[in-house]
Amino acid sequence: MIIRAARFTRGRLVALTLVCLACSRGTAAGAAADPAPNTGPEDHASPPQADPIPIEPAREAFLSGWMPLDPTGVPRFAERYPQYDGRGVIIAILDSGLDTDVAGFRTTSTGDAKVLDLRDFSGEGRIPLDPVTATGEGDVVTVGSRSLTGFGRVVSHSISQEYFAGRIAEIPLGTPLVVDPEAPPGSDLNGNGRYQDTLVVIVTRAQNGWVLFADTDGDGSLSDERPVHDYLMGHQTFGWATGPDGRPPLAIAANFSEHEGRPVLGLMFDTSGHGTHVAGIAAGHDMYGIEGFDGVAPGARLLGLKIANNARGGITVDGSMERALAYAVAFGERRRMPLVINLSFGVGNEREGSATIDRFIDSLLARHPGVVMTVSAGNDGPGLSTMGFPGSALRPITVGATFPLVFLARPANGPVPEDPMAFFSARGGKLAKPDVVAPGVAYSTVPRWDTGNERNGGTSMAAPHVAGLAARLLSAAAAEETSVAATAVKRALMVTAMPLPGNSFVDQGTGVPDLPNAWRWLQQAVTGGDGGETGKPGTTVAHWTIIEEQSGTATEQVNIPAVAAMGPWDIETTAPWVERPHSAGSAGGFRLDFAARRDSIAPGTARTALITGWGGGEGGADRSGGPVFRVVYTAVNP
Repeated sequence: MIIRAARFTRGRLVALTLVCLACSRGTAAGAAADPAPNTGPEDHASPPQADPIPIEPAREAFLSGWMPLDPTGVPRFAERYPQYDGRGVIIAILDSGLDTDVAGFRTTSTGDAKVLDLRDFSGEGRIPLDPVTATGEGDVVTVGSRSLTGFGRVVSHSISQEYFAGRIAEIPLGTPLVVDPEAPPGSDLNGNGRYQDTLVVIVTRAQNGWVLFADTDGDGSLSDERPVHDYLMGHQTFGWATGPDGRPPLAIAANFSEHEGRPVLGLMFDTSGHGTHVAGIAAGHDMYGIEGFDGVAPGARLLGLKIANNARGGITVDGSMERALAYAVAFGERRRMPLVINLSFGVGNEREGSATIDRFIDSLLARHPGVVMTVSAGNDGPGLSTMGFPGSALRPITVGATFPLVFLARPANGPVPEDPMAFFSARGGKLAKPDVVAPGVAYSTVPRWDTGNERNGGTSMAAPHVAGLAARLLSAAAAEETSVAATAVKRALMVTAMPLPGNSFVDQGTGVPDLPNAWRWLQQAVTGGDGGETGKPGTTVAHWTIIEEQSGTATEQVNIPAVAAMGPWDIETTAPWVERPHSAGSAGGFRLDFAARRDSIAPGTARTALITGWGGGEGGADRSGGPVFRVVYTAVNP
């Protein structure tokens, strides 16, 4: 099954395809066997490439507002609360990887290390290791057809005198330029213009754990190489730099574990660029070395968890996502830091709301009520009921996309119009989704090899924007020594969002979040002393009907789960063809009854309506906390 995300590449709109094996479990299969390096005339060397140039200089992008923060009120919030910028909060990015060798991921706004850990759960970076011994008076090691001198450097760091070698081949890592001139050269790990290299790593146990050595400069010697530890230990990365400019095209992190006394090695890298771009939107700080060029929450710290096998078109499986989610939750708990998880990933639903991963996510978030999760809605819009999973899960904040007009020419006279809904953003129908919408295009961080793709679009870009908003709210709450539930954060963003004219709930949820208003709402809720749970989150359900008779009025009944209060309510509807909504008792909750005029829905069309119940109180309904329930009703006349 395939999901296509709109992506701006070198000035034009193309399709980015992500593939998900929805029903499989466990990691994807390993890469094909490593071929020997080919150094003859059939080495498929690409012609010398000019230095890549960005789609637009970063400073001009910054001044043009191409990290669109205004629509959600981030600058207004930052002006009043400059320290509530995500500091003290972790944002976990579950995606294609994260390249830390990009200005924007070095430190937070407070000078702390930006990226706390990098882990590969996709299996793409798993490197088989075999024992190896030195020859030539102990200073030469041979792996396959490759011999490296300077092995004494490795010996000097070893406490076990056991050595292991592994190889990583470029061919399985993606489409090279020589095959597809439009493809980014992510598979050329060492930047030498070839894609058939096989690169060698040597592993041994040092005083402080397993370490890796590699001939990163391509001179055939290890004598001048440094030991690379597990990323969690030293925040180290490495990269092969044998190209003409001597700079590695991407940063690689080492993940070490141990099995029966032998090392297990995984390498984490981003040969897609998607995850690095997403992370910059959520929490980039001084991107491209430009002061103030920030993502939504520059004070937040990042956790980069790779779930996508980029060599196989961005493939992931339930098992990869489940392990990454569990790791993120455990990591946040060990650090005792609030956690936001962003998943800009998904696939189109066949039966919305029935996916195994949806149930897993809802169960995980129920067990960990402080964890906020944002998920992209998918890019299969604008058709009705096109929501992807796991955007169809109940508990996460599902985010659709708007199109920021800052990327178009501004009108010569008059005000700039409001950002419209993005045509590609997935819509609800059978599901009461999305929850909110946010800017779906941004100029953000990319790996060095992906220069020119700084401007990307899709709901993948909208979800991390809302993740950053959530991080700012959690940062503000922590600074004021209060704790809030994830459901309260979601409710604050939804209740105070600004709807876009001409769009229904199935298009936009409640609209575009407004961060200052969300914080004011959350402050009022928290003063109730229950962590922002006052009134409980408004229950939102969907009701879908296929019209079989073309005339008359149909009576509809919707069962709604129990809410905090059982009435009385003020019940409203947005559609004149929905009449007489009223409530009736029902086991475990209540039932909403209403009438729908069939003759108002023409054959071959569908119509949607939002029915909202507001809590009653003295002098009328109390609307400060948002609605008690919503019913998103869709009637289809085939």
